[in-house]
Amino acid sequence: MASVTTDIFATRATESMGDKLMHGLTRLAKLSPTYRRVEALSNLTDAELAAQNMTREQAAARVFGNKFYV
Repeated sequence: MASVTTDIFATRATESMGDKLMHGLTRLAKLSPTYRRVEALSNLTDAELAAQNMTREQAAARVFGNKFYV
């Protein structure tokens, strides 16, 4: 019975440290309430935004406040 595999691409062992860092930062960002609000507003159509009297630019301003310039 063999205990060694030659399929080295089956694991994340081949990822570079930078890839692992970016993967971790992406997962961390997706946990933030800001990301969730951006994603929810991004999923709305222009008609749905118009029904809320809002444009895409105004939606970004609503989420980011004064931290983001459009």
